[in-house]
Amino acid sequence: MENIRVEKVMNELGLKREIVGIRFLVYERDYENSEAEATTRVNRLCGHVNKAGRGSKIKLKVENFSCGGGPNQTGMRPTPESYVSGQIMKYTELYEDLAIGRAVCDSYHRIPQKISGLEIGPLKDMDDADVVIIIAMAEQIMRVMEGYAYHYGTPKPFTCVGNGAMCGDLTSNPFMKNDINLSLMCCGARSSTASALGELGVGMPSHMFKYVADGIMNLSVQK
Repeated sequence: MENIRVEKVMNELGLKREIVGIRFLVYERDYENSEAEATTRVNRLCGHVNKAGRGSKIKLKVENFSCGGGPNQTGMRPTPESYVSGQIMKYTELYEDLAIGRAVCDSYHRIPQKISGLEIGPLKDMDDADVVIIIAMAEQIMRVMEGYAYHYGTPKPFTCVGNGAMCGDLTSNPFMKNDINLSLMCCGARSSTASALGELGVGMPSHMFKYVADGIMNLSVQK
């Protein structure tokens, strides 16, 4: 059923990338039981999501990350003190001082429980995704938000600072807030996904997708 729903949404919106699902493999046995291919690649989370958006389905562990954002945000390793305190943000000069850096780190809503691995692939091929990610042009994302509002109304305030887009804005944030989140993307995500200037991202907990899809399709009749 999910693959039919995904296909309808992709056709209706004219999406060029696959809608991506992420499943949190909480226990080691979840990783072992996942039938997805175990990747040997090392990449950013946004790079792995980019491959899924092109049709690949993989499972990965902490050693498959080249950027700390993915493991830090998804609970795959303990969060470094420099991240919790905001020092890493201050000393990379992304923000003016320590207090701002700490507040930004807090806004990413890190997943607190231990996660053994991730399964990432096209949503149509996922049996049990936890988060759904759509990367598309601004007008297409607008229609996703229209579909959300059809059933849910106004979302909780978005969290987006142009940094930590894939790991924070689109993965941990929607999961922890249990709501949709819009991302303007960031330099790393845009580079890893080869995003066009007008592409944005939206992430949502997977249980919302069927209602967002229904909203999109209902509103398409009125257009």
